[in-house]
Amino acid sequence: MSKVNFLSCLVLALVFVLVSCTDEKGSEGTSKPNVIFVIADDMGWHDLGSYGSDFIETPNLDALAESGVRFTNAYAPASLCSPSRASILTGLHPVEVNITEHIHGPFRPSPSLPLITPNIDQALRPEFYTVGEMMKREGYNTAYLGKWHLGGGNARPGSQGFDLTYAANYHGLPNSFYYPFFNHAMDDIKADSKEGDYLTDKLTDRALDYIAETDTFFMMLSYYSPHVPIEGPQDLVDKYVAKRGSDHGLPNPHYAAMIGSIDKNIGRIVDQLRVLGKLDNTLVIFTSDNGGLSVQEVPAFAQHTPPTDNGPLAEGKGYLYEGGIRVPMIAHWPNRLTQQVVDAPVVGTDLYATLSDILDGSNKTSNGKSLVSTINDPTQERSIIWHVPHYSPQHGKPASAIRRGKYKLLFFYEDETMALYDLETDPSETYDLSESQPIVAGQLLDELNAWKLRFNAKEPVPNPVYQGG
Repeated sequence: MSKVNFLSCLVLALVFVLVSCTDEKGSEGTSKPNVIFVIADDMGWHDLGSYGSDFIETPNLDALAESGVRFTNAYAPASLCSPSRASILTGLHPVEVNITEHIHGPFRPSPSLPLITPNIDQALRPEFYTVGEMMKREGYNTAYLGKWHLGGGNARPGSQGFDLTYAANYHGLPNSFYYPFFNHAMDDIKADSKEGDYLTDKLTDRALDYIAETDTFFMMLSYYSPHVPIEGPQDLVDKYVAKRGSDHGLPNPHYAAMIGSIDKNIGRIVDQLRVLGKLDNTLVIFTSDNGGLSVQEVPAFAQHTPPTDNGPLAEGKGYLYEGGIRVPMIAHWPNRLTQQVVDAPVVGTDLYATLSDILDGSNKTSNGKSLVSTINDPTQERSIIWHVPHYSPQHGKPASAIRRGKYKLLFFYEDETMALYDLETDPSETYDLSESQPIVAGQLLDELNAWKLRFNAKEPVPNPVYQGG
């Protein structure tokens, strides 16, 4: 079947979705769908079999992609976790919530850095309306399980529209993926666990219980994996060590085991939904908060890093090159979403608008576009903008980027230079076209600057105590 015919089928399916899900019971007697968002932490675009990996085995996620919608040009809202998660939750750009890098405390200027970067909020402020609050208002039971990293105390998920929270606090990573997982707090998951338990399994255990005991639910399942520490289940590590043999390429066996563990647990969730008769009325969306880590981590977590290489894409987490922001995204809803591959660019911010569209369409934001409208008209160009005016732990430097159509422009603040790439012919971002196509580069730069002015985007400033480096 041609791409056009596939799109036509999906459009018809989504039109039916919008009609049948407007009320608690639509004209066909269909209940509001259950919704599960699964967010991996630092999973690269190339780490699933359905996205080109020939080493990591991901049969369960590949099956969802095969029978659902696979987005080939899906992006994270940022190249780091906290801003992406804030954007997914609110449907707003990271700039709008003033979280443009991972939350780690105020920036302290260093004589070794030429720029002073802007400070960010250290928690998601309560005035921002989240997808949890939206779904709760629509009559859903709501749950947030796993990584939050958007503040503790009154900034935790329970204050942002989620009835149930589990293993969700200010932490950005565990101390170990094996029990007791965290050195501080997280008493809920520790009470349910014992020596030898693996964190990804335990989060899924709680998710399975929630699915069994709850109707009309919206659940965000936010795995801490495959973030550092790179520590896979031993049985899967052994499997991939044997598979890798004498080859020392990437992804490495420890990282592959972490991806394999996520895939196994996705299979457990699908099986549970099927056994309970809930699969047909559950929308499952899977994505990652940024691209895969492609460099050696800081000394405390350097073991088994770099873990992956993001395949043909340049760089990784912490960079605005494709490897840092392009991610897998899969949407699965039996009998509602027909099998389809969508090449139009989408971004994690769109998930908020998509749920609003499927429900009643009343929640619109200044950023984000419903995936429904993207599929209805995949030829309609849009601009996606990233703004990360910070130094990343992965050695990324302050930058902004814009993609419109096939072109992507990066602007680097240290030397105020730019680079232009044609992603259709050069997804590896190898050939800078900014000099050979100055008109395109200039237009994109003008649009980027106008956007920054409109949203009052903070920029880095020269460091007066910079001593060179």
